[in-house]
Amino acid sequence: MIWHILILVIASNLDDLAVGFSLGMRGKIPLKVIFIIAIFSGLTMGTGLYFGDVIAGVIPEHLLFYLASFVFLAIGLWFLWDARKSKGEETHEKKLDLSLKAAVILGIALGIDSLAAGFSGGLAGFPILLSSFLAFATSFLFIWAGSKFGHLVALNVFKNHASSISGWLFIALALFILFI
Repeated sequence: MIWHILILVIASNLDDLAVGFSLGMRGKIPLKVIFIIAIFSGLTMGTGLYFGDVIAGVIPEHLLFYLASFVFLAIGLWFLWDARKSKGEETHEKKLDLSLKAAVILGIALGIDSLAAGFSGGLAGFPILLSSFLAFATSFLFIWAGSKFGHLVALNVFKNHASSISGWLFIALALFILFI
């Protein structure tokens, strides 16, 4: 089960790594901003897990893994579609104000993935506290590492593929739940 949880939190927080790289190219991200964003990741993961767990109490057990796998597959396909859709678009990045207000807004925006992924994890019976803590820790680590290494131009290529990589990780998670 730990491998399932790790895939879940990595897939749902991979965009945090891309954001860390992107912001790191512009300068250092204060630790308190990283902490706030990571808190939202953990909270949204926990919220999703809780509601998924509640729904799991209503749905027959043999259907839960199929439902969770379907939701993870749908999230993965959405990420792949979004990556393909935005492939031809030019991205004009604006310089972000890294105030506490900006950190909260960014934390909520990045937490939406964790909410949806957490819901599916709750359906599959993932433990709420461990998964939420690992979502927080992964988010913190990814943003911190991204900000440290974001100045390297070669890593900018990764930023352009984060949605695709996340999509494939969610699809892999769906397959793991179904077949392993």
